[in-house]
Amino acid sequence: MQKFAEILLKGNNLAYAASGLIGLFILAYIVYNSLSYLVLKERYHGIRFTTKNIAYITMFTAVSVSVTVVISLTVPITVFPPVRIAFEGVMVKITGFIFGPIVGVIVGLITEALVMIFVPSFVHPAYIIVIICYGYIAGIGASFLRVGKGNNWVTLALVNIFLIGFALLMAYLIDFANLESGIEFFGFTMSKEVFKWVFIGSVMTCIFLVWTFTIVFMAKGHNKVLNTLLPIVLFASAAEYLVTAVISAWGDYEFLGLNTGKENGVGYESGYVLMLMSRLVQAPLKIIFNSAVLYFTYKAVSPLIKTDR
Repeated sequence: MQKFAEILLKGNNLAYAASGLIGLFILAYIVYNSLSYLVLKERYHGIRFTTKNIAYITMFTAVSVSVTVVISLTVPITVFPPVRIAFEGVMVKITGFIFGPIVGVIVGLITEALVMIFVPSFVHPAYIIVIICYGYIAGIGASFLRVGKGNNWVTLALVNIFLIGFALLMAYLIDFANLESGIEFFGFTMSKEVFKWVFIGSVMTCIFLVWTFTIVFMAKGHNKVLNTLLPIVLFASAAEYLVTAVISAWGDYEFLGLNTGKENGVGYESGYVLMLMSRLVQAPLKIIFNSAVLYFTYKAVSPLIKTDR
């Protein structure tokens, strides 16, 4: 187990592993639905690619691209990939949440390709993977919207299970890895205990905020709001920790030129770790903010969309 932990925590391997894992889930989802329809003759439960649905999908793609391009032209800082992805990801997540994982993946890929054409910037595979994963994870969140509707405690339990599971997994890996010499940041050395507690502290803060808002909404009798909000919090949490923190950090540190090329501990790239930790510190507030933005956007857009299933 120690060898596995050291390999996983070496260089960018954590980002590679997360990308590969989500890629396998996307492939498994496509294969499962294809076999269910072709072999078992089960009814396809996703949206059908009718003229109306294709028009909706095209509209969302156009809105995502145009908004990102306009913002990039008016606010120059948004040409930086980490900032651009934040704006671009909103409509991709909404599209995935409304139309499902497959459409989310397609729209994410097309949107990123078009934005790269119209807004020349730093090109890195991490950001392409990130935007595709946003669409897929948001689409999976839509399943919990349908399954968990009317039972907010189930969705809340899933949020807690994911967050606690992620924190325990990372703490477990860091404990097993041979990081006794610590990790160096521009002349400073950080122990593995600090690294571990950054993960745990970020997740515990997020859990506290989620429970606080949930209790407040329940006390005020806004259960219908929670029917939609909690699935959004669930996929926003998964997207933030698995995708934005772990995978985006790979692109961020190379974009900013933070690669020191030094072997730290078991071979950590200190630039990757630095960006990963900065993402983790921001994660709780970003999850709450993104959930609020996605909720109000979804409530404004979803009544206008009548999909064919």
